[in-house]
Amino acid sequence: MQKLVTVLIALAIALLVPMYASAASVKAALKGSVPPWATAANWKSAANPSDPVNFRVYLGLRDQAEAEALARAVSDPRSPSYGHYLSPSQFNQRFAPSTSDVSAITSWLQGEGLTVDYTPSNNHYVAAEGTVAQVQATFGVTLGTYDVNGKTLRGNAHELMVPAGLGGLVAGVVGIDQSTDLVTTLKSADPAAPPSAGFRNAPPCSTYWNEKNTTNTTVGAGVTLPDYDGAARPFAPCGYAGLQLQSAYGVASAIASGTDGRGVTVAIIDAYASPTIVTDTTTYFANHGLPAWTAGQFTQVVAPGTYRRPENPRQDPQGWYGEETLDVEAVHTMAPGAKVVFVGAPNNYRDLDAAMNHVVSRRLADIVTNSYGFSSEFLPLGFIKPLNDTFLQGVIEGIGIY
Repeated sequence: MQKLVTVLIALAIALLVPMYASAASVKAALKGSVPPWATAANWKSAANPSDPVNFRVYLGLRDQAEAEALARAVSDPRSPSYGHYLSPSQFNQRFAPSTSDVSAITSWLQGEGLTVDYTPSNNHYVAAEGTVAQVQATFGVTLGTYDVNGKTLRGNAHELMVPAGLGGLVAGVVGIDQSTDLVTTLKSADPAAPPSAGFRNAPPCSTYWNEKNTTNTTVGAGVTLPDYDGAARPFAPCGYAGLQLQSAYGVASAIASGTDGRGVTVAIIDAYASPTIVTDTTTYFANHGLPAWTAGQFTQVVAPGTYRRPENPRQDPQGWYGEETLDVEAVHTMAPGAKVVFVGAPNNYRDLDAAMNHVVSRRLADIVTNSYGFSSEFLPLGFIKPLNDTFLQGVIEGIGIY
């Protein structure tokens, strides 16, 4: 009897294996996964099969319609749900992709020989890496190189294919094509270079608008510039300092009375991170009559799972330092009592999204100010949906994203 049972089990396994293999071999096209520039007219050659590829498989929300309805309700003063936001754990319980869904995606990728790097706490994506050859086999596409706006980019001319059983889980795949090079600043820089010098308007410049113009101000050795089109023209301001900005926006008296952002945390998201940010901002505050940082008021973090990506010198890391410094100084100027958390990304493309997701999934802040943007005409449609899902979670948690 025992021998008969063993034979039956072995037979069942033998039957199930080809059935599973057959199901896994059935693929479904992932709509929106072809970059618009991957055309026959732009084709150059096949991609190097040994080149590395780092990408993310984004999972969709469990109940998209309900999540969108809740986002509208918590934002509508006329709704009974207005202001009744969810915590990250509550959001995960209701809307985040399930652990079993993540496991299914992870098992599929690992089964194809790819390395899985990281999944955030809200299960929004599975980060993985491999070679061009492995990615081609996994997604059933041929990767080629394309001549786009004078740049050679890797991309796929046909939609990515995923196992049919997983098609309903995958919202998008980002990183297989190199749209990154079309939406970033491609400027070479020495990775070891220090922060660049601060920008200054050339003299003569004004303390306030039209203080100095072509009528009342000379340049050089007593030279007066001519008017333009029959009228005097103002010289550019030297730059507005903190107290001027407070006055211009009408918040100086509110700040003086204690409405200064205390109790609120503002997240600033930029690429890279200036090594002199604390010294630079402290000097700026002292020079312009603003309060210094208090203990623990300013912190810096990097989204987990992005450390493996080295800085790309073509994206001008040093050029971002001034942007970060300006953003941090501006927030502290207008809300000197607020806490500020700077969330840096090791590149200025998809890891900016990882930084945004990190803020939302951990609810690191009440307000997020993003100092970057993408040229949407260069983005595959599959990139947009996952990013909107991140914003949707932020709304449901009561985070203002600007």
